[in-house]
Amino acid sequence: MQSLDRPTTGGRYLVLLLAISLLFSALQLRAGDEGLGDDFWEKYDDIADWITLRLKLTPEQERVALPILQEDFEKKKEMLKSYGFLSGSKPKLSTKQKEEIDAKMIAIRAETRAKLVDLLDATQLAELKKIQREYHEEFRRRLAEY
Repeated sequence: MQSLDRPTTGGRYLVLLLAISLLFSALQLRAGDEGLGDDFWEKYDDIADWITLRLKLTPEQERVALPILQEDFEKKKEMLKSYGFLSGSKPKLSTKQKEEIDAKMIAIRAETRAKLVDLLDATQLAELKKIQREYHEEFRRRLAEY
């Protein structure tokens, strides 16, 4: 019988995927990138646990939320892949493409939050919005480098 205390294998897979999502250009990152610090990978080593702790999810909430968050990541990953990210090369993007990517990220983020509205309480939703905003600010900063 599976314990609900820890994320499943799918949850662990989510850890890796969200780490890639947070750093959609991880293959291009330099160790000294501003804002990351030496402990970045340690800090985000287990994103599923990090989100669970930050949102203070109950085991039941975690069981429902992790698949939704994994789906969120898959959508973002596929979208980024369609623009040439995650291929090992740095894509050349027009301003229009950057705007498209940003808008699509916002739409995916809103869709994910909508799926979690009935699951999370007001405090957890506020924290989720904060997490998403932090991620998106970092994402925009990195997107501007392209």
